[in-house]
Amino acid sequence: MSVIDLAPIVKTIIVRRSAVDAFRLFTEEMSAWWPLRTHSRARSADGETAVRVTVEPCVGGRVFETLRDGRALEWGEVTAYEPGAHFAMRWTMGRAAGLGTDVSVRFDPTSDGTCRVTLQHDHWERLGDDGAVLRGQYDSGWIAVFERGFGAHAGLAA
Repeated sequence: MSVIDLAPIVKTIIVRRSAVDAFRLFTEEMSAWWPLRTHSRARSADGETAVRVTVEPCVGGRVFETLRDGRALEWGEVTAYEPGAHFAMRWTMGRAAGLGTDVSVRFDPTSDGTCRVTLQHDHWERLGDDGAVLRGQYDSGWIAVFERGFGAHAGLAA
């Protein structure tokens, strides 16, 4: 496995929002922009469907999806919660914490009133032999989820 196979995934978009508002949309309105029908743990949980994503707004808070029947499936744990600046989480998606990757999202205001939002997903080496394969899947997954989903919800700048 080469080093490039495990390089961090970095995606950047510019949205027509303030950094504070973009952060709020990302963390508080995740259910509105995350494509739960296609990108969810529920797809493998007895045919159930997810209806909501929750980010508990504090370091140590949980990130989880709620199924139609009320069960919660863990996505990870919040590791940074700085409204208008930085959100990060240990991304486990049902794996043990030591087998999680890290997702970090920075919200940087620009001079024209828009916000540069940069998502970085790294530490693929923690996943052992599966790291390179999963990294490839997430690289395209973040295009659909972050660039298209969040970008459309927050209002991509032209």
